[in-house]
Amino acid sequence: MIPDLPSPLLRSFVAVIECGSLAGASTRIGRSESALSLQMARLEDIVGRALFDRDGRALKLNDAGTLLLPHARAILGRIDAARADLGQAAAPPIRIGIVQDFVDSVLRPTLSELHEEGLTGAITIVIGSTTQLLQAMSEDRIDTALCAGEPVGGGATQRLAMRWFGDPGLLRDDVVTLVGITPPCPFLKAAQDALDFAGRPWRMALTTPSLDGVRAAVQAGLGLTCRTEVGLKLPPLPDGRLPKLPDIAYSVMERRQSGFSQGVARRLAKHVAALSSEGRPASV
Repeated sequence: MIPDLPSPLLRSFVAVIECGSLAGASTRIGRSESALSLQMARLEDIVGRALFDRDGRALKLNDAGTLLLPHARAILGRIDAARADLGQAAAPPIRIGIVQDFVDSVLRPTLSELHEEGLTGAITIVIGSTTQLLQAMSEDRIDTALCAGEPVGGGATQRLAMRWFGDPGLLRDDVVTLVGITPPCPFLKAAQDALDFAGRPWRMALTTPSLDGVRAAVQAGLGLTCRTEVGLKLPPLPDGRLPKLPDIAYSVMERRQSGFSQGVARRLAKHVAALSSEGRPASV
């Protein structure tokens, strides 16, 4: 019976075939051409037959080499999968919570940076309201969260201006028609409080737990809403037509502080802070 086939020899064998030459495989594997040649000779000794038809420096698979190639690829694929799984299991998990407003502008670049830096921990993401994120943190389902509202102890990551959005034609109505996120929602509360303070009557036309649902309702003309420009991604109504709204604070919260979780928190905070440098209405 043929002895075990060492994976380094199989990896070099596959590299030679895929690169088409010892020279190309040498660059991929990081070994000299002479070392690769010795490896191919060693592999042939183990299987007990030639794997190539040699024509000068050219190497062409023969029948035995053609038979071995798919097995070599399958063996290396399983080895690489095992290494990846074991490496991921050893890495700390990445467990992030984020409000819906910042999925594209903050979460996406944060995940890209984590990927580019080769962090291999299993990733868990919770997207929801601040209440849902705080609950997920209390249940040990996430470690870091970007929430709306002041953090415990002060020091908000960023403040963004709340704006009114919707069909300008609705401003002519005596009763302001509102759409918003299902309570508790700081934006809906801010809108209702501002209208109450100004003595403007209002009614709710739609509530939904989804920011996409709010956006669709606004675009369909069902009502007006209060949000940030970066969150809703629609042009706001002109200032002065409705009562002035306050700013809203966003903060990064951590369930447990460690070097790794703080690195994730810093990335989230960096991308939130960058929003003000992109021409968004914001104040620190």
